[in-house]
Amino acid sequence: MQTFPLLLIPLMPLFGALTLGLLGRRLGRANVNLIACGSILAAFVGAAFAVARVVDGATLTQTFEWFHVGAVDVSWGFTLDRLSATLLLVVTGIGFLIHVYSTGYMAHDPALGRYFAYLNLFVSAMLILVLADNLVLLFVGWEGVGLCSYLLIGFWYEDPAKASAGRKAFIVNRIGDFGFTLAVFGCLAIFGTVSFQGLAQQAAHLNVHQELLQGVFGGWELQAAITLVCLLFLVGVAGKSAQLPLYVWLPDAMAGPTPVSALIHAATMVTAGVYLMCRLSFLYAYSGTALTIVGAVGAATALFAALIATAQNDIKKVLAYSTVSQLGFMVLAVGVGAFWAAVCHLVTHAFFKALLFLGSGSVIHGMKEEQDLRKMGGLLRKMPETAGAFLIGTAAITGIVPLSGFFSKDAILSLVRGTANEAYPWAPWLFYVLGTLAALGTAYYMWRLALLAFFGEPRTEQAAQAHEADWSMTSVTWVLAALSIGGLWLGLPLSGGAPMQRWLAPVFAEAEHNLASLKPEAEVGIAWGAYLIALLVAWLGAALAYYLWRNTAVRDRWFQALGKLRLAVENKFYVDEIYQILIVRPLQRSARFLWKFLDQGLIDTVAVRGSASLVQLFSRFVLRPLQNGNAQSYATVMAIGMAALLWFVLRSHT
Repeated sequence: MQTFPLLLIPLMPLFGALTLGLLGRRLGRANVNLIACGSILAAFVGAAFAVARVVDGATLTQTFEWFHVGAVDVSWGFTLDRLSATLLLVVTGIGFLIHVYSTGYMAHDPALGRYFAYLNLFVSAMLILVLADNLVLLFVGWEGVGLCSYLLIGFWYEDPAKASAGRKAFIVNRIGDFGFTLAVFGCLAIFGTVSFQGLAQQAAHLNVHQELLQGVFGGWELQAAITLVCLLFLVGVAGKSAQLPLYVWLPDAMAGPTPVSALIHAATMVTAGVYLMCRLSFLYAYSGTALTIVGAVGAATALFAALIATAQNDIKKVLAYSTVSQLGFMVLAVGVGAFWAAVCHLVTHAFFKALLFLGSGSVIHGMKEEQDLRKMGGLLRKMPETAGAFLIGTAAITGIVPLSGFFSKDAILSLVRGTANEAYPWAPWLFYVLGTLAALGTAYYMWRLALLAFFGEPRTEQAAQAHEADWSMTSVTWVLAALSIGGLWLGLPLSGGAPMQRWLAPVFAEAEHNLASLKPEAEVGIAWGAYLIALLVAWLGAALAYYLWRNTAVRDRWFQALGKLRLAVENKFYVDEIYQILIVRPLQRSARFLWKFLDQGLIDTVAVRGSASLVQLFSRFVLRPLQNGNAQSYATVMAIGMAALLWFVLRSHT
């Protein structure tokens, strides 16, 4: 059904990016702000009109022919169903709010045009990713957001640390992208297509126990080949959505401007991996092994990052590890086949995580660029609007009723608990325990952050003199606070299923059908017991944070008793240091050796300079003496040559 020009939606921010990139310095700040925000607003309005066409379950498509070579027809296009519609509204809606916030936050930056050009390009790339109708075009958007993240994280490239953080994000994502690329080739080898529609049509009639007869998977059982492809996609997801062991780039992404952190962590890049697995749900549903590994990665990431966040003192670092943990919950939901719950938490997380990051930006702005929580305190009185919105976001991510996080994150835990797995019967309970501990950590570290920043007395002069942010910043945080409250409706456990579940049911119908054979004993109905446990866990974490905040002597004794464990958590379990020792430094040494020995030693000295030196020596000692300008020498040489030629001719005729 082609009734709407979908191409216009990503073209609007792309046009803004080109205009600002070429003319940004000449336009003036007001025009830069107008073009940057206006292009995203136009994309949001276009997205709203497009989404209105799919409310009844229809699918919009727009296909463009590229070229024909014999029987090969190469084309690309966009498609919009209820899944991509959900992401489309999140990307354009949250993206617009972040752009508006940026007009105040970046008002005095001399490179405002370049900043908004990158930001517009980022949104355009994410829209291409969401709307793509095949894996290759999705990969174009996938790489686009990776490039923009490098540009934005290292936006203040004059600072070597910030430039290094941008390079780190780019390189780590390339590791994941290698797995993604192999997975695409795997889909081509198995199915002969990378179109989502083509893959879904073939997946609907698969005999997973049949043996593949040809190609790179010749002799493999089809289910084993699908499992490998799904795990290769997981490698890409681990890079883009910051899962173990490739999560290390995301905390360092805090080097960029705070609105960039909000855009990366909430609405765009990091959600791409979750979206990819949900888009390919019909493939993942055929492999219980792949789903179990996905769930294990998600659960481990959720708990691991939550532990690290409990001991961080930089306000943005706490939120960064919080994002890694929350993404772990989404990946865990995919691992237990709760695809709709993963998308639901993706949406609500976009609301409250954007709120928290933008709120932290207001705090940093009011504190004159101070980010250390230990130097804050008492900001509730100094910044009441920012504090009020931030506390709503804190309650939402913690999972306190009746805010959105409770009905999305805790819905995942209830679905994990109610899932059965014939092949791995231990998996659901293990995932539930890990997820519950991660939820406890979430409640603790978020309320610890809120208490240290907003309550008590100011601990420094900066905190005592803190001021409220500009209206363009506070107004955005309150819009996001309203969404963080209203988003509860998406995951509300009604008798006929949550609204988000019903909305996405047509998209995941095939996956649900295939999952029925993998998990026949799954519980049916609303797991009120799991919801109650989740609520108690949220209150327990908040109470623990409050107790340790009020009783500093007890807190210090606890930390002293934990000793090296506490130090390890505070130093992020030394993962970056381990990677430096095991991977980065050996690669640097290898590169330096190859540069010295192979490039400079063999290529430059022997191959390039050596050949030149050989020609020079031959010319100097052999050819140059023969060309000395002496006519008698020339005559002698000619006579010798003629004699040699005559001898050769006479000899050849005898």
